[in-house]
Amino acid sequence: MKTIQVTEQELATLKAVLWTQIQQMKKEKAAGANVDDLLQQYEQAFEALSFAQ
Repeated sequence: MKTIQVTEQELATLKAVLWTQIQQMKKEKAAGANVDDLLQQYEQAFEALSFAQ
């Protein structure tokens, strides 16, 4: 795993993009798509970003 440094704006952008993807995956799941693994990965990534400084 590699550590990177991002600005506050970059972090906010990453979180916004992930949040959008999570919402899209939830819609697709509700429509019957099998996206459980991908949705879980996106949610874990979003959670990890909440600990970023």
